[in-house]
Parts: sequence; structure tokens; C-alpha cells
Amino acid sequence: MTTDNSEAAGRARFLDSLAAGTAAPAGGSAAAYSVAMGAALLAMVARLTVGRKKYAGVAAQMQAALEQAEALRSRASSAVAEDAAAYEAVLQALRQPATSAAETSARTTALGAAMLHAAAVQLAVAQTGASVVQLAQILAAHGNINAAPDAAAAAHLALGGLCAAVLNVRSNCASLPGQQQASALAAAAAQLESAAQA
Repeated sequence: MTTDNSEAAGRARFLDSLAAGTAAPAGGSAAAYSVAMGAALLAMVARLTVGRKKYAGVAAQMQAALEQAEALRSRASSAVAEDAAAYEAVLQALRQPATSAAETSARTTALGAAMLHAAAVQLAVAQTGASVVQLAQILAAHGNINAAPDAAAAAHLALGGLCAAVLNVRSNCASLPGQQQASALAAAAAQLESAAQA
């Protein structure tokens, strides 16, 4: 199998997994994948700019943008699996027995910790998405003009992933009323969403 076929098979497997009707991967992983696609597009735009005579004046800026885009892509790509693992931990906590007061207490504690971790993973996805949106503005303004639509597409992909991640943070935190850490995560997510859409 060639590299192209292997990569296509990998993408197909991920989409098949999303469509499978299983609990994970789900919206959180899809949010991370959307952000990763946005970052990948920005890396492409930077590569189409670096080394071109017309853009010699911004070569250093574009090289830095390329490195940042690749770092963001790596971070978002890792979050695809991290989210699935975080949600699996939530499911494991839900499966714990609750036939006695001690078991119920242990289950509640485990579930709360798992939900907070899942929310934190998605907050990180939203933060990465916000960084991709910001970087897209730089590349759209200073990168290869022929790739400006790709920079715009990257911003939209990242914003979509960010908004989906924020929804997941809110959902996870809503099941933990009164918890200060959950409230802080939800507030941070809302701030990211507002800033990105401004």
C-alpha cells in the first residue's frame, strides 16, 4: 500500500469510527480533528510562502508561522485520541457499582474527576483552536496571496472545532454544579469563544 493510500485509509478509519454508533470517538475528537485540519492548512500556506522571492521580506515571519502551525497541528492531532480516552474514563466511572453508600461515594468521586478531565481536554482543544484562528489572520495578511482562501478555510475549520470544544466543556461542567474548578473551566471556554468570534 502506498503512503497516499495508507493516509486515505487512516482518514476513512477515523470517519468510520465517528459513524460507528459507539460512544467514542465522538464530538470531542471531531473538534480536535477540525482544529488539526486548520493547522495543517496553515502549514501548507506557510510552505507556499517561504522561499518565494515575492515574500522575501516576511520570510522569517513565515518560517516562524510554519513552525507554530506544525506545533498546533501536533497538539490538536494528539487531542483526538486524548479525548476518546477521557470519555472512556467517564464511561468506566459510570459503570462502577453504586449499591452501598461507600460505593456511591467512590463512583461520584471518580465520575467527577473523569468529567473534569474530559472538560480540561476539550478546553485545551479550544485553546489550540483559538491559536490557529489567530495564526490564520497573520498568514492571510502576509502569506502567499494565492493561498489566502486556504488561510480563511483554516480559520473557519479551527473556529468550528473551537466552538464544538466549548460545547463539550459546558456539557461536562454542567453535570458538576457547584464545583469551583468546573465553573472556572466553563468560564475560560466561554471567554475563548467570545474572543475568537469578536
